[in-house]
Amino acid sequence: MARSSSVSFEAVEQICFQLLSQGENPSFNLVYAELGNKGSSEIVQRYIDQWRRETGAAFFRQRSVPGMPDGLVTATDRFMAEVWQMSLHHAEQLLESRRVELEQEREAIRAQLQLAHDQIGAQNAEAVRVAQQLETLERKAEACEITIGDLRAQNGDLMRQREALETRVRLLEEAAETREQKFTAESERLAKLLQTDRDRYNASLKEEQERGAVEREHLMKQIDVARQEKLAEITSMRQQLATREERETRQREQAEEARAALREAQSRARQMETSLAAAEGRIERLQAQLKTASDAAHGKESAVAAAEARARAMEDVRIAETARAQRAEAALAETLAELGILRKKMAAGGA
Repeated sequence: MARSSSVSFEAVEQICFQLLSQGENPSFNLVYAELGNKGSSEIVQRYIDQWRRETGAAFFRQRSVPGMPDGLVTATDRFMAEVWQMSLHHAEQLLESRRVELEQEREAIRAQLQLAHDQIGAQNAEAVRVAQQLETLERKAEACEITIGDLRAQNGDLMRQREALETRVRLLEEAAETREQKFTAESERLAKLLQTDRDRYNASLKEEQERGAVEREHLMKQIDVARQEKLAEITSMRQQLATREERETRQREQAEEARAALREAQSRARQMETSLAAAEGRIERLQAQLKTASDAAHGKESAVAAAEARARAMEDVRIAETARAQRAEAALAETLAELGILRKKMAAGGA
């Protein structure tokens, strides 16, 4: 597409004379460059051709050479006219070739312009689509801003709730710490009391055990002495009985051998029976003494049993104090567990 003309013939004529005065050929490129590449190329070329024709005609009309023969002037004019015609013909050929080139360039430019129009249409469609997307994104951004405002408000509420919960947790921790200190002091006091009772019980038990051991040893010694005495008496009686049996055996043998010695043997037997009765009396007295010794031994055993009962009572007291301490430790463990659960709940609420 040719551009609209924004130059005049006078401007082209002035530039051509200027180039000619500078010794330059006023070609299209030089003239068009001097015009600042403005105006239609066809019009500029037509103005250049018009200038050349008018300048040549004026040159031939105004030419006069005084003193030159007319034939030479005519020949010179004819020569110059031919040269001018040849120049014009060459210029027209150059103009035609340039016109063809310009036409090709114009077609190429037209194709580029059409491609540019297509690209502009595609870009316009893309711009419409981008504008629509931008509008959608703006609406989404507005919705997001509203949501962000709500979330900020919720965050403020949550922060205030968290501060309240942190304050409550701090108060609970202080209360728990105070309670734990009291419980620790009470546990230490109970532990000291328990240790004191244990020491007192252990000392008492040790003393009772030592005293019971001494009494038991003494009693065992007395029982051993009584048993040895009784065994000695029983052994003596057994020996006497054995002697009596042997004697009776000999008497029976002697009775078989001599009836005359029967009465003497019977008398001796009666004497032996008397001795036996006396021996049985002594045995009964020894048995009574043994019973008395046994009763005394039972008394000592009762004292030992009483000491053992006192030891068992002290053991029961120790067991009761241990159970009490264990219950206190269990209560402390439950309190610490409740405190841990409360801390977890408050940590979950703060998160």
